[in-house]
Amino acid sequence: MSRADRERWDRKYASGNPNAAFAPEPLLVQYQHLLDGRGMALDVACGVGHNAMFLARHGYEVIAVDASLAGLRYARTELAATRLSVHLVAADLDEFVFAHDHFALVVIFRFLDRALVPRIKQTVLPGGLVFYQTFNVNQLRVAPQMHRDYLLEPGELTRLFADFETLASNDAPGNRTPLTYWIGRRRQ
Repeated sequence: MSRADRERWDRKYASGNPNAAFAPEPLLVQYQHLLDGRGMALDVACGVGHNAMFLARHGYEVIAVDASLAGLRYARTELAATRLSVHLVAADLDEFVFAHDHFALVVIFRFLDRALVPRIKQTVLPGGLVFYQTFNVNQLRVAPQMHRDYLLEPGELTRLFADFETLASNDAPGNRTPLTYWIGRRRQ
């Protein structure tokens, strides 16, 4: 992530917490039956930490990583009043060390860096889960200024995680929504 990207996110968060209720992503709520709460979870590009807190409430010890200090400050303030096991890490994901075979669960929401996918896959324990949801090319209909490099093509997540077992997905050519999701398990 470039310095300009970090500064852009810090400016976005400076105007206020976009998720003041710290509500988790609806996809996590919908598929919470898959969350067994055992082991470590990694929240990649965690923003204000809302998903990390949800995962901690489900029993995971969570590492929540983001480059934006402004977003992490909201998370730190909210976490101060809890006993949730969330460890906030301010880091550029291009430089973050993804430990091999370490996490039972990895979640990524509204973030896409294709170069990180092999490292993300390697950090998942055999049998571990990945929840991935981000914008696709349909987003250009409502936000034509978005750079296409940050948008998924139809079927792309399924191809990127072809060596994982797909559990649930809307990643198909007929998907007309601006968000693509893919949930899968690393094969044993």
